[in-house]
Amino acid sequence: MLFKRKEKTGQSPVQETSRPPRYTTFARIGINGFEGVAALRNVSTGGFCMESKTYAAIAVGEHYTMQLKPEAGANLQDFELGVEVRWVRSTETSFSSGFLIVKPPAGQSLEKYIGYIKSKN
Repeated sequence: MLFKRKEKTGQSPVQETSRPPRYTTFARIGINGFEGVAALRNVSTGGFCMESKTYAAIAVGEHYTMQLKPEAGANLQDFELGVEVRWVRSTETSFSSGFLIVKPPAGQSLEKYIGYIKSKN
């Protein structure tokens, strides 16, 4: 769906796209040697942010296979995502990174998981 901004005198209209809704949850994650519980923020079918207290050895621009184990209440099987690391931030007490989903899981696992997260939020 496209929206137009109001025109100011002498300017052409600018089109904007709307963003899909984004949600937050916790899940057990496995990626490139990192295994643990992480907060998943801004979850959408296009990507998400992972926050943890543990460092993950990943690099911006690299592609990885991420194993995701949803919490028991989601009533979903574990699934894998193909992801690209978009950004990484690390401090002494926290680690966060942004992921673009480049290969969604087979079937409807991701959509069902997002539906579950949406119902919790």
